[in-house]
Amino acid sequence: MRMYRISSLILSCLAGLLILQVSCMKDKPESLPQNLIWDPEVAFPLGSDSFGLNAESGFDTTLFNLDTITHLPEWVSLLEVVMEGSIDFDLSSLNQASEDLNSILFRVNIFNGFPNEVFTQVYFMDAGSDYIDSMFTEGAISVPAGTVQGDGETIEPAVVRQDAVFESDRIGPLEDASSILLRATIPNPEIDSSLIPYYPNYEIQVDIGAMLDLTIEL
Repeated sequence: MRMYRISSLILSCLAGLLILQVSCMKDKPESLPQNLIWDPEVAFPLGSDSFGLNAESGFDTTLFNLDTITHLPEWVSLLEVVMEGSIDFDLSSLNQASEDLNSILFRVNIFNGFPNEVFTQVYFMDAGSDYIDSMFTEGAISVPAGTVQGDGETIEPAVVRQDAVFESDRIGPLEDASSILLRATIPNPEIDSSLIPYYPNYEIQVDIGAMLDLTIEL
């Protein structure tokens, strides 16, 4: 997982602006008149993570043990299966420029490599692993089941893209965030018994990018 520090990007963009070679800002003026107020957009990736039925994703691998009655893995009888991943996040270096930041658009791409509907939510967490805010205020995002290929060993992932806009009142608290928690839940999984051996190989992937809406007075 990679962390992209926003301050470094902004500094590099502004330096490029001065030499008229900015590639990360949209609609750069051909010239810079005095008293110009310019609203650029700065887009960049935040990172991505993949997770599934493994210990690294917070899944209890003892649930792979077979039930003595059904002879199926114990996880099959769960009311829900929960998996988690994380991405490093740091907005604290924007403190000095916060008055120029109008909003942040977060773009989330979710790739569901399970043959089940998955509900995904994203949370901003502080250094003590305490909750700050959620990405989607309307609730977890539903992602359709992926398409099983051949005997089920591989799946064509279903893909959902979801945007979330944070206005200034929600941006301030994010300066205390140090990570982004990704949580995917399969509720009441309906399992094709022939696919059970492949479930430990299936994955969810979440990619997150951001676009900053700035107002800069030159």
